[in-house]
Amino acid sequence: MLKIGANAIKKVTVQKTLTIDSVKDVYVVGDLDGSLSGLQKALIRKGFVEHVDHLICLGDMIDRGSESVQLIQYLSDINADFVLGNHEHLMLESIISQDETAMHLWSSNGGAWHHDVDKAKLDSVCNLFLNSSLSIRLEYRGIEIGLSHTLPPSWNWSSPPEKSEGTVESLLWSRELFKSQKQSSNIGVNFSIHGHNSTQIPIWIGNTYHIDTNYYGRPTVVNLGNLIDERENSKV
Repeated sequence: MLKIGANAIKKVTVQKTLTIDSVKDVYVVGDLDGSLSGLQKALIRKGFVEHVDHLICLGDMIDRGSESVQLIQYLSDINADFVLGNHEHLMLESIISQDETAMHLWSSNGGAWHHDVDKAKLDSVCNLFLNSSLSIRLEYRGIEIGLSHTLPPSWNWSSPPEKSEGTVESLLWSRELFKSQKQSSNIGVNFSIHGHNSTQIPIWIGNTYHIDTNYYGRPTVVNLGNLIDERENSKV
């Protein structure tokens, strides 16, 4: 069960629908843990072109590393899309709701950096988070793709719950699907991509793809067009 409140985050949209032109290259990246330099190195390796290609982040962009604010500013500067993770949830409840339990968990799990940042910058980051979403349903190259920090064993992207309070545990905190390696259903999309659960290499569980490799050295950046082609070719 969720250990902290969902008061501030209830203002966040549950699911955003996004359509991107098939001629544009789209990249998806897993957890970044406050490392702007790690993200930029990974993007260079993939050949990402700022202001030309499109980047989508799967949450847990902040904490642990020393560049949380700079990372969020960079994502804003390049017009990246992102969904929230459990660390963004902790920040929102700590700063906006003044939730003492959230503040304790946040500070002891990589969020202590906020003590060295002025309130105006913290408020600015929180406002960006409040105007984002918990998940994205993306239409790209004729394919429907679900994007969220994590996912429970059963989910329907075609009819998500309307209110954020009931989806925070499922989309930001749940580890059940990954631990069990069993998926009941993931419908309304062709496949989905997630972070949150550390893995040495990206793995598929049913039609869910899990790419949080940052704990093992560096983030995984996926060229979405290439991933679509790989899945289509595997069916031949």
